[in-house]
Amino acid sequence: MARKSRQVETRMVSEYLKVNYSKFPFIVKQPLGAVSEKLLKEEGYERAMGITRPFRPEVDAVVILPRYLLIIEAKVWSLVNGLAKLPLYKSLVPVTPELKEYMPREVLMQLVVGWTNTNLQVMARDLGVEVKVYCPDWLEKVKEDMHKYWTREYQEQRQAKLKMREYFGVE
Repeated sequence: MARKSRQVETRMVSEYLKVNYSKFPFIVKQPLGAVSEKLLKEEGYERAMGITRPFRPEVDAVVILPRYLLIIEAKVWSLVNGLAKLPLYKSLVPVTPELKEYMPREVLMQLVVGWTNTNLQVMARDLGVEVKVYCPDWLEKVKEDMHKYWTREYQEQRQAKLKMREYFGVE
């Protein structure tokens, strides 16, 4: 049986937006960064956006607040990577064509995680990123499973499972 993809972070950010920002307009999966003026003139707005889409980074969400744009990155795995991306994403907001109509606004950054720790909080504070914990019941199970991943018992079970897959030629 093929492994199923779990859209954990997609669900997490969608629910988080609904719970916390349903009164405000928001955009999910917003591409960021400049698009060549030459390309815009030659191809037109829609086509230029489509051509450049694979080469522009994507922030999980942008919330349009009255005086601010809030960029949100939601992470279940690789929390530090999500944190590190936010200041880089923030730098691209002013040159993002899709967000021009909302400027000028100050850009705020938020990292939404299922859990946090002191080190993440310290790094976030120094980067000007607000950390928000969002962990509904369904995510609690994912978090528990993930935290078990590094235990010796889990690693032994995983190695046994991988050997069986190899033996039977199953992916």
